[in-house]
Amino acid sequence: MVACSYAVPVAGFLGVVAAFVVLRLYRQGQTQEDFESLQMPEFDQHQRRQGSFRHVGLRSFLGNTQAPLQARLRAMAALQYVSGRTASPLLRSVLSDPSEDLRLLAYGMLDNLEKRINRAIDHELDTRQAAEKAADEARILQSSQRLSDLYWELIYQDLVQGDLHQHALRESLRYCEEVLRSEPDNASLVLRQGRLLHALARHDEAQSAYTRARALGLPATRILPYQAELCFAQRDFAQTRALMQELGQWSALPRLRPVIDYWTAP
Repeated sequence: MVACSYAVPVAGFLGVVAAFVVLRLYRQGQTQEDFESLQMPEFDQHQRRQGSFRHVGLRSFLGNTQAPLQARLRAMAALQYVSGRTASPLLRSVLSDPSEDLRLLAYGMLDNLEKRINRAIDHELDTRQAAEKAADEARILQSSQRLSDLYWELIYQDLVQGDLHQHALRESLRYCEEVLRSEPDNASLVLRQGRLLHALARHDEAQSAYTRARALGLPATRILPYQAELCFAQRDFAQTRALMQELGQWSALPRLRPVIDYWTAP
């Protein structure tokens, strides 16, 4: 049509106008179809996200002494963007690596993680001391819970070993029990109390804390694994099997499924 308009100035222009009119009338007869309704796929709550951090493969890569050193260093640098709970065990596995560069980098990253929490602990201790001078009970309890959280974070992220680990357990338990004296129905703190007592090998007290946490309304899936682990440590295998069978009724525990299947097998 453009060539016709250019070659025939008057008739070509009229032809183009006529063509537009014809095309317009021709298109009016067509109706736009609605979008089809598609059924949503079934949601699998056990499916992992594709973007999740696969630390198992990274552990193998970091332990591979045949891999290029620069690639292993870049892999270690990526650990600063993941949680300390995931990064700390990986960094500790590199402390015995033949490469001095990797060992120094792993030690420095672990030290930074620990120092960051220790600075927060020192700041909170100062805050608590100021609250004690002002006789502010609310601020004292708030600082106690915060200190229990911070000491527990050192344990949870596996940043302390040996005597420091035991010290962190005792301090977290001390502040946790101080808050529980004012808030005895705090279910999450009761569960933490049980886990701390469990780690300190005070099994009878830990069992009482787990039972109370469940009575306060915490979901069974949050408590039964620790109760089963505690019964196993006490060599009460019959109760361990019973708890694992009870846990097997819940389908939202994919990571524990192999353990559950082992204990519930006939």
